[in-house]
Amino acid sequence: MSSSEPPRAGGEPLSLTTNPRLDAALAEGWRQWEDAVAKTPRPVVLTWLRHRTGNEIERSDLADGLRGLLGAEDPEERVLARAELAELVEGIDNPLAEALWEGVLAAGYESEDADTIVDGVSHLASLAEEAGDLLGAAEWHIEFLNWRRQDAHVADPDQVGTAFDEVVRLADADGARTAAAQWTYRQALFTRLLERDPDKAEAGDWERDAAPYRSWA
Repeated sequence: MSSSEPPRAGGEPLSLTTNPRLDAALAEGWRQWEDAVAKTPRPVVLTWLRHRTGNEIERSDLADGLRGLLGAEDPEERVLARAELAELVEGIDNPLAEALWEGVLAAGYESEDADTIVDGVSHLASLAEEAGDLLGAAEWHIEFLNWRRQDAHVADPDQVGTAFDEVVRLADADGARTAAAQWTYRQALFTRLLERDPDKAEAGDWERDAAPYRSWA
């Protein structure tokens, strides 16, 4: 489904739109959509949002979410506002939620903040899994693991462990049993490192082979 199509609850598209320009901007990505929203009268954006969400969200809640996004005075506030709006529409307008979470993730990579990255990854993986794309869901977690393995990138070992758990679970659910076994082995190596050298488990690459992880595609 194109993200330019207004969805019903659960992400099913409606056939009409109140603003093709905002639809087109959303199809291009979160940054283009936010730029377009900033140049569009707020009541017009609010009507567009109400149409896309099928009036399932209170107008005042959408207005507050939009106000927070447009009124943020610094990057950190903007990321928080973006995440709040994404959470508000998730499950109702998943294409918009996905775009907003991609914006959250991009901000996390830019600031090298593991908590923000994990927040974005977990929601994007959940949306992919909900859409039936188990491999795509796993690839979000693999992307985080590859980021964490790079020099100077730091994350709580529990976040790494959770990412491994999710990749193994999704591989099993996708019928990729060999891949699930391989990821279980990788997780075991990381767990042993955590027990032996906790500092290295928080930063730096724990693998002997520096090649990035790949999915089972």
